[in-house]
Amino acid sequence: MVKKEPKRVVVYIDNYRIEGYMYLIPGARVVDEFNKSNQFIPLTDCVIYDNTTSLEIDRVNFMVVNKNRITLVFPPEEAY
Repeated sequence: MVKKEPKRVVVYIDNYRIEGYMYLIPGARVVDEFNKSNQFIPLTDCVIYDNTTSLEIDRVNFMVVNKNRITLVFPPEEAY
């Protein structure tokens, strides 16, 4: 089994902003996950916000998101 490292990400889907962790092979980039054939990306330790009001909606330990629904994803440390 390949050991993966957590990478903090912000994901925008429809009217929601999700902050959580993706798991990447050491040295891999977030964009590399989108080049794989998997339709879903697992996230852990997620906080879900309403994108319009920025109010927190929920917190979940685990969720999977459909790559086709994601409009924007980035590591927060790379934001301006």
